[in-house]
Amino acid sequence: MREVAILVTGSHFRSGYELYAHVLVAEQRGLSDEKLATIVAGQRPVDLTKQEAVAYDMASALVSGGVLPELTYRAAVKEFGEHGAAELSYLVGVYCMVSVTLNTFDVPVPD
Repeated sequence: MREVAILVTGSHFRSGYELYAHVLVAEQRGLSDEKLATIVAGQRPVDLTKQEAVAYDMASALVSGGVLPELTYRAAVKEFGEHGAAELSYLVGVYCMVSVTLNTFDVPVPD
């Protein structure tokens, strides 16, 4: 779920290095190439697990701006508990900052 949320965030900011680095981690954690390609393209895969779907929806809502919808928050609490939902929010916030920082300095993707 962490990698799904990070990739949603990186995709939103079109942060090449972040996407590069976390696709590698997500592959190691078993996410399929199709799922990864869809997320990196800024779209929601149809074959997400329940927890991946909740992480995707929460990250997507947070990077879109505004208040997190109540139903999205409730789904996150149901899947991850209050502490887990809060941690997911912090994770997205941190990777927003990471994406912006990487983009500021135009950190290249390794060859």
